[in-house]
Amino acid sequence: MNKVKNKLTKVAIKTSQLGFCLAVMAGANAIASSSADLTLANTGAGITTESETTYELNGRTISVTISETNGLTVSDSKNMLASQKGHFVTAGSYLVSNESVGESSAEVASTTSAYIQTLVFEINSQQIRSYTIGIKNAPNHAISITQTSATDVKDSEALCSAKIDGKLQFINIDALGMLTQYLAIPDKSGSALTVHPLRTLAIGPGIKSCALGVSYHASNYTTSDYNASDYGVPVEGTSHARTKHVKQTIYLADEYAGVWAMPADEEAEVERTLIFNQPDTPVEGVATLNGFEAHKEVPAGSGTNRPITNSSAANSTPTTILGTQGTVTAWVSPEHSGLWLHNTCATSFFDFDQDIAPEDISLLVTGDTVHANIYDDHSGSTLTTNITHAIATINSCHTNQESLIKTPSSFNERSFNETPMLKDTDLTTETPTQNGDVSTNITNETPIFSAIELQPIYETDVVENYGDAADDPAIWINKNDPAKSVVIGTNKKGSLNTYNLQGELVASHKVGRVNNVGVAYDWAPQHDIAVASNRSSNSMSVFFIDKKTGELTFNTNIPTPLNDIYGLCVFSVNNHTQVLVNSTDGRYLRYLLNSPTDVNNNAIAKTNSHTNPVSSAEKADPSQISATLIHDFELPSQPEGCVVDTTAQIAYLGEEGAGIWALDVSEIKTMPSSTLAKAVNKHASIKLDNKTPMFIIPIESPVTADIEGLSLFDVDGVRYLIASSQGNNQYAVYESEAPYKLVGMISIGPNYDKGIDGVSETDGLETTNANLGGPFKNGLLVVQDGRNVMPSQRQNFKLVTGDDLADAIRTHVSNRNQ
Repeated sequence: MNKVKNKLTKVAIKTSQLGFCLAVMAGANAIASSSADLTLANTGAGITTESETTYELNGRTISVTISETNGLTVSDSKNMLASQKGHFVTAGSYLVSNESVGESSAEVASTTSAYIQTLVFEINSQQIRSYTIGIKNAPNHAISITQTSATDVKDSEALCSAKIDGKLQFINIDALGMLTQYLAIPDKSGSALTVHPLRTLAIGPGIKSCALGVSYHASNYTTSDYNASDYGVPVEGTSHARTKHVKQTIYLADEYAGVWAMPADEEAEVERTLIFNQPDTPVEGVATLNGFEAHKEVPAGSGTNRPITNSSAANSTPTTILGTQGTVTAWVSPEHSGLWLHNTCATSFFDFDQDIAPEDISLLVTGDTVHANIYDDHSGSTLTTNITHAIATINSCHTNQESLIKTPSSFNERSFNETPMLKDTDLTTETPTQNGDVSTNITNETPIFSAIELQPIYETDVVENYGDAADDPAIWINKNDPAKSVVIGTNKKGSLNTYNLQGELVASHKVGRVNNVGVAYDWAPQHDIAVASNRSSNSMSVFFIDKKTGELTFNTNIPTPLNDIYGLCVFSVNNHTQVLVNSTDGRYLRYLLNSPTDVNNNAIAKTNSHTNPVSSAEKADPSQISATLIHDFELPSQPEGCVVDTTAQIAYLGEEGAGIWALDVSEIKTMPSSTLAKAVNKHASIKLDNKTPMFIIPIESPVTADIEGLSLFDVDGVRYLIASSQGNNQYAVYESEAPYKLVGMISIGPNYDKGIDGVSETDGLETTNANLGGPFKNGLLVVQDGRNVMPSQRQNFKLVTGDDLADAIRTHVSNRNQ
């Protein structure tokens, strides 16, 4: 099928005065023209009542009109072909090809080839609705309009949408300043859209419109090169594990502040950057240009209203409309007759040739030309202007050494901070901006091209407390019935929880602010044990685990001398169960756990020696576990996660801001009681003389601090060390033997079929290779999810199959060996 033929070929869009924005998003670049203005042409229609878009649909030219009074109508040059009654405001229309939905879908079966997907806000019912417009497989090839979803909202002050990764996303902002982000994906039949609320954020009053910008991390692609997999859309015969291609940004027009930019990835940290703020400039309309639609070869000087002088682009060789950049953003203010164009290296103002009060804007591509449609608040009409050359000119900021910046002439020069040209085109760290600053790098982003994305198949129930509460998981394996194994997870604001392998909460033990947890097996014939670091009492909380049922029973709190107990791991070497526990100041303690029998036998031996006989008060409670300190050492800064390879007898210790250390735990040297007393005293300088840790893995790109959870996983007889790369929402896979090379990165994305969101900002993680049955027959990966969305709610843990983790590691190993 000729995909180019089905592109948008003619457009006349009028967006709503109420601040609804059509995000025909995209990528682009800009600095300013030096003298030429933009010529406006009247479209002959008002913007307040309707929006019209013309498509080339399977060889037929049809117009889709969305109206506040007449609803949705479809017509050709002669007749109205179909209609849907309602009081609608447009939120976006998209041409969808067969490849985007799959040949087996009912929508494709009932219509020929491509169809149009339209999103509207229905004013009377206060619903956001989606409609599919297609040509029926019938002798007369009639046009059909089918409602595919309806989402109730409180109201709508601003609404925008975009196709991202082949799926429709839309954003609604209500009168209370609440932003809700939605994802709509076709169901298996293809006849309806399932709408998932991704997250809800409080952004405050004053937002008049919004736009979604999308940058696709793929180079040298053209319209004819497009296929679904380039956009992260799964295609038949490919694994669901995939690499990410998309950087998403929400732009908000704030009448009080200017223009905000914030990550649109629902798993990204909630933060926004003010990319534009100038005196007496209420911004009311914002729009972005779709990078894929604009990725076409055009001469830099073509399609202009009139020549633009002093531009290095004027006589350049043919280039793409958007050059090398991802998104061009445009905005307007009723106080200035012109528009701003913005990219990663410049922001510039372009005058109109008429004195108008621009209140709203949309950007669109017609063939090889980019138009801006402007609503004039003075006349109540829509005007259009060709901005192709302006975009080509602003792209020259990447090669031009001289600044071509232009500002509105009405600004007071003393109070206006001219927009600087940023020479660095690969900035990745967000910095709060001052007036006139133009940084659009609104995420602390490490390149993510090589990360293989996995999907969770289950998620646990949420923890009881709000905020940063869930932290560290452990997996207890039921050796009698592996399918009844449990995940033990900490709620660091008050409890230790257990979940079954489907993520359902089994029990919650409110023992205090437990941070990290680990398990050890065969402590006694009837039970294993779990140990958690408890920040409420600076102690180690010990639980018995019933070997048959997995039920936890609290045993005791073992006090520690740590200033602020934090991370912990539990392990057994040579039949000795031990705990490594740390403090936020870098101090590490290593304990040998003692059963009551061991302690009392030592006491009896001491009594039989007739020297310093032990009193009955010194004998251990017959039911309580105790611990002996056997090693005291420090890391340079705050640690947390740790894991022990009991075969190699090596402990791996994470230093959050620096990297990973290794410690030989093969030896156990207990100390005389006098030396031990000094070590327990926090002011004592003496340290127990076991092995010294060695720094083995520094944090280097693409790994991003903090290093949090650590675990080990075997693939094809090779053991790998997995670390949470918290700063970029990924996981690093390392060799577990020197030289400890980075094998690759993985991430955990959403599972839309199961309604489970992806994972971000992971603290703790745990793996096992054990056969737990069912989907976990080849092991399990459990990770903490720092931002639990779809919808926004309290934190939890996500479960990923060992098969998927192993396949991702195999892929990285294979790619590295090629």
